[in-house]
Amino acid sequence: MEIEKLVEIGNEIRNAVSSYIKSNVDYGEMIAQRPRDITRKMDMAAEYALDDALKKRGLSARIISEELGDRIVGKKPEFMLVFDPVDGSTNATCGIPFFCTSLAYTEKTDLATFEDISMAVICDILGNTYCAQLGKGAFLNEKRIAAKKPGARPKPVISVYSYGVPEVPPGLIELEKSIIVRALGSIALDMCYVADGTLDGVIDTRGLLSGYDIIASALILKEVKGSLTDLTGKPMVSDVKATGLSIIGTVNKELHDRIVKTLSPRSIFNIKKMSL
Repeated sequence: MEIEKLVEIGNEIRNAVSSYIKSNVDYGEMIAQRPRDITRKMDMAAEYALDDALKKRGLSARIISEELGDRIVGKKPEFMLVFDPVDGSTNATCGIPFFCTSLAYTEKTDLATFEDISMAVICDILGNTYCAQLGKGAFLNEKRIAAKKPGARPKPVISVYSYGVPEVPPGLIELEKSIIVRALGSIALDMCYVADGTLDGVIDTRGLLSGYDIIASALILKEVKGSLTDLTGKPMVSDVKATGLSIIGTVNKELHDRIVKTLSPRSIFNIKKMSL
């Protein structure tokens, strides 16, 4: 498949979600609930839109998705898609226009990791389209992303997700003394914002992320020479079906190293020792 076709499919799904939301007042209604996820009517509209987009093009694929899990469309899969139908669904139900659909592509149809993803498309509800091809750069609305924005910032602006779990890493509290914190509500879009320079970084310490949440935006970040790692600084090399992930994503290596160091238990031990 060519990147242009994947972009077409992503745009069709985004348009289907937008139309469904406009036509159905109950678009945010829950139809299934799992320990870490909720399926809403608009999620299923996106799932069906992907199936329709593949079928009308005569394409067969294995799909790993948030709502329907692992399935086959067509008779003999030619590739695999890792799919998040609506990332930021709580924003959608609140009327906050910050959510997207996320597609990652690999030619592998059996076992695949983050490293095997060769194309990615993320379409937000406002009509913006991020895409990337392995080794060929990342683009926003067909313009190459430079990962730089004009203007100086007094502190790094970082999207931080640490809520809803029993414990917050002590190092995160220390780090937040020297950064500006945002949590925009769509981890995939947050990572795209890091890639294009809108944000300086993204951190999620909750251990709640799955591969479909971040795998497309991981390639977009990679193609602007950014880094996506776990909290210890190890690169993401997980299976595409991985769950229970925590992440640090930046373009600036010095900032990335600083975050890893501050979050390490040893760093907090030294801070506490100095304060005694």
